[in-house]
Amino acid sequence: MGHFNVLYLPTDPPVARPLASEVSRPSEEFEVVTTVIQPTPGNDTTIRITAESTPGQPSARLKVQLQNSTEDLETVWTALYWYFQYTSDVAVVVPKGKPIPERSVELILELDAPAARLEFGTQLERLGLVDIQGQGDEAVHLVFASVFWQLSPEIFLSNLNVHLNLPAKPLRYILSNGVIRHPKRPLPPPRQLPFYTRHCISDKVNSVFKLRPVDMSDLDLIHRWMNNPRVSEFWGEQGPIEHQKKFLENCLASKHSFTAIGSWNDLDADGNLTGWRDACFFDIYWVKEDHLARYANNVQDWDRGVHLLVGEDWARGRSTAWLDSIVHFMFLSDSRTQSVYLEPRVDNELFIRLLTRYGFYKVKDFAFPHKQAALMKLDRDYWKGCH
Repeated sequence: MGHFNVLYLPTDPPVARPLASEVSRPSEEFEVVTTVIQPTPGNDTTIRITAESTPGQPSARLKVQLQNSTEDLETVWTALYWYFQYTSDVAVVVPKGKPIPERSVELILELDAPAARLEFGTQLERLGLVDIQGQGDEAVHLVFASVFWQLSPEIFLSNLNVHLNLPAKPLRYILSNGVIRHPKRPLPPPRQLPFYTRHCISDKVNSVFKLRPVDMSDLDLIHRWMNNPRVSEFWGEQGPIEHQKKFLENCLASKHSFTAIGSWNDLDADGNLTGWRDACFFDIYWVKEDHLARYANNVQDWDRGVHLLVGEDWARGRSTAWLDSIVHFMFLSDSRTQSVYLEPRVDNELFIRLLTRYGFYKVKDFAFPHKQAALMKLDRDYWKGCH
């Protein structure tokens, strides 16, 4: 992974937290990374984190200094965000044929008052962030990557984040087309306002990714993308701009889906954002009301699906990052969503291989009226969180 000196929190606009890290190796079997996350305007909290690990091993400890203040929740979340982002590509040595351990870290709360430390640990457990094993002074606080990525940042960054992934509303069922019974769906995000942001970091990407709803001002962009031969081969929506105008009008009129644009903002060598560039198109839908439900067995009320395309050739090498982000959004936006579906054309072998590597599995091949498709499915309990 390349070095980076700024961590951007998932806010709109993204909030930069400067980093300063030092790596030491007391022995060949032990590595210590000490990181200081610097304050930002309006937040004078300095976060000091120490990550201790044995290279190639799954177990690690994360020590976080706390102040016994209302900012401790943000401190812990930011420290874990740094840890799961910055160290996410550490290779774990697993003997051939042995189970791959679930990614986790032991969280050590450095707080002078034992009673306050115990109370704060209990609060983190109630919020769902930590799994407490043992009791009293012997208690171990474990944080699993898959759990961390399923928790809404608003719980911890309420003074910063405006995306408002609100708690699930009480159930009320309605009928669509007079025959399809399903829960009343929440409204889609307001037009042009970003509803998801994440700093994506890997050996290929150091960029902030965001999702925003589509509106008719995106017509020229959609027209250009749909007439890209690489895109039109699988979407079949090429043609004059009047064709894309009708396509976009149908998307915006849908009652069970909404469309979004994915944009990248790369960081320069100094960690500064360089400007937003639109790159991807997503059509996010509830499967229960979609025509896919006729071909898939056991579709649950809150299962979601997505159609997607990468419109810009320069963004094609970022597939894991945008796939991470769209799956993360769908699981994050409603805890009742248990599965995510995609149905690429069967000969889109490159994309199907990507989905399989990510954790999707093929349910079956089947025939839509307009294409032969592969039904790909990812279950929440198999999702390991963002890479």
